[in-house]
Amino acid sequence: NTTYFHSAFQTLRMDIASPHHEPKEFWELVLEEKWDMVIEKYKQDSKFHKIEIQGRGSALHVAVSSGRKDVVKSLVEAILELDDETSLREVNKRGATPLHLAAYRGFTDMCENIIGKKGERKYLIQEKNENGETPLFWAVRARKGLVFVYLQQFYPTDINIAIDNNNTSILHVAIQSEMFGLAIIIMYCYEGLISMKDNDDIIPLEILATRTSAFKSGTRLSWWKQILYYCFTISRRDAKTTMELLQNSVKGDYSAIEIYDVDKLEKAYKIRHSLAQTCHNIQKFVFRWPILSLLDLEEIKTIKKNHIYGGQLLEEFMKTPIGSYIGGGVKPDLDNIERDFEMEKELLNFPTFLKSKNEEGDTSLQETKENKKMDDSTNIDGRDTTFLSVAKSGIVEIMEELNSKVPITSDKKGLLLVAMKNIKIEVKSDVKDTSYLIAASHGIVEMMADLQSSIKSVIYETNSNNENALLLAVKNRQPHVIQWMQKNLPGGVVNHLVLQVDKNENTVLHLAAFTSFERENTWRISGVVMQMMWDIKWYKYIKELVPEHFNNKGNKEGKTPSEIFKEQHKVLLQNSVEWLKDTAESCSVVAALIAGVSFATSGSVPGGNQQTGEPALKGQPAFEGFAVSSLIGLYFSVTALIMFLAILTSRKEIEDFRRNLPMKLLFGLCSLFVSIVAMFVSFCAGHFFVLTDKYTKGSILFYLYISICLPVTFYAAVQFPLFLDLVKVIWKKVPPPSIKGVLL
Repeated sequence: NTTYFHSAFQTLRMDIASPHHEPKEFWELVLEEKWDMVIEKYKQDSKFHKIEIQGRGSALHVAVSSGRKDVVKSLVEAILELDDETSLREVNKRGATPLHLAAYRGFTDMCENIIGKKGERKYLIQEKNENGETPLFWAVRARKGLVFVYLQQFYPTDINIAIDNNNTSILHVAIQSEMFGLAIIIMYCYEGLISMKDNDDIIPLEILATRTSAFKSGTRLSWWKQILYYCFTISRRDAKTTMELLQNSVKGDYSAIEIYDVDKLEKAYKIRHSLAQTCHNIQKFVFRWPILSLLDLEEIKTIKKNHIYGGQLLEEFMKTPIGSYIGGGVKPDLDNIERDFEMEKELLNFPTFLKSKNEEGDTSLQETKENKKMDDSTNIDGRDTTFLSVAKSGIVEIMEELNSKVPITSDKKGLLLVAMKNIKIEVKSDVKDTSYLIAASHGIVEMMADLQSSIKSVIYETNSNNENALLLAVKNRQPHVIQWMQKNLPGGVVNHLVLQVDKNENTVLHLAAFTSFERENTWRISGVVMQMMWDIKWYKYIKELVPEHFNNKGNKEGKTPSEIFKEQHKVLLQNSVEWLKDTAESCSVVAALIAGVSFATSGSVPGGNQQTGEPALKGQPAFEGFAVSSLIGLYFSVTALIMFLAILTSRKEIEDFRRNLPMKLLFGLCSLFVSIVAMFVSFCAGHFFVLTDKYTKGSILFYLYISICLPVTFYAAVQFPLFLDLVKVIWKKVPPPSIKGVLL
């Protein structure tokens, strides 16, 4: 008996200790990546399938994260051999399954191993993490377009796998990530996402309105990049053709290829598994990439692709303009308008109207009963129906059509118009920026043009601050939006927008008077002085658009535009004056030194004839260059010194920064640069006679003098942005657009 109890005790002790020791040993095998032993453990017992590896999930999670495709295949096979498919649904601390990780990493073949070649375990695609995100959602978030194409084919119509707990769709995510090519594919696969709002009432079109990189009007390129921009030819394909190509090539290993780069995908498909692939890679490495890195050709090509696919994406939205614009559905079906009307009556609070009519003795007993019935009703989920959505958006065309379809009351007034009286306050307090207003804030005139051509009344829309598109364009410094309005809208419409004021009674001139200093959406310029100059030019530009009496018109606080401008620019004016003084003082010292050197050089002519006094080197090109460059250096250095001294002694009020001070600064910098160049030329020409006998070949001296000129080149490169900004601020009438508008 003693032996029996001792044996039983030892067995029990081992059983109790085993769960504590085996997981630890298994962790070590996984973390040390001893995958052969891990696979053997997986084949022996299904309990190893669910052991969590220090918060990383199961061993299958770790293998997927490590990118071990062969190991993942073996582990999945071991799980299936033991008939333990539930282990494929195990999650890590983020609630992600192995399929989530494989989709996020872009491993299409891993996804195929987990799901099965014929989709035997496709239900795993519907698994959601703690945020309600499926593997399909993660693939889009990680910009893995080919994985999205592969997973989507198993549930081509299930929209639930494309939405998270916040009702954010994969279309929201794709546009937010500026994957415009992928967004086109998503719209083709899931049309219902086009008008879907998230829990913050944001629709995909509103996000596109903030993506300035998707449109040419939102991108600023230097002159040489503009030339290269038009040299690229980007083929454009419809969504169906692109989708078919991706589906045919999704079996290949193209995880590094972007979804929208169909040209590269086609090339990879054609040269796959051939000698041409090797030749192509060598050519790309040896020749192509160094050139592209120097000229930024890939960057410019990407910019043009974004513009093409951004425009194509906007066209897809405009196929259902109403649904894309107001969200919550596609274009309203006017044949079923009475059905919507029954729901709308409760949302629009018709009992108030019927009750008032009953008190006046104009309603019947039946109306009173209906009134009581509606009083007891609920709010129908609180969601906006067609009527309320259109009413809030202020779309006149649809309002007119709806008004012709709804019932008529006893006093011949449309019930919809009566109901609008009851929601007037609600609408005013719940107005947010629409896609049109957001596009105006960001300067995307392409979207504004398409929206206006589809929905004429969008031009009159305002936000909660009572700001229309023109006011927002002025507020966010988008001059090309104003120019587009002046060119494409009737004069009466533009005048109407100009005369409108915001909730604080600020006119467009008031908004132009506010400083952009210390704000994100500032001008693309260098230095506080340039900021001051552009703000003045912007104010003067807007001043030409408004009537004369706007100059003295006060806002709700009684402040005129000029008063706001002076008040807002106190700090910027002070900083500009300090910068200008420091710059002028520093440049004055340099100009004085160069003037002294040039004067001394011009007076020390080498050699001379004792009888005539003429220089011995007279007539030689190097000597002539020495004499002329010394004179030029002296002249321009003195000129620069005078200009900088004039800046130091000049008045520095706001008006002086418009043209007076910029002209002096530009003239002084140009003179200083010319004097520096002349000084170096004078030195090289004089030094040439010292070394010309020792080095008979001029090639060595030429390279030597070129190296001496590097400091001048460096100075020119550093000062060129400032010089360019000065030229623009002096000669350009309209300021450049701001960097960006508002963010969602």
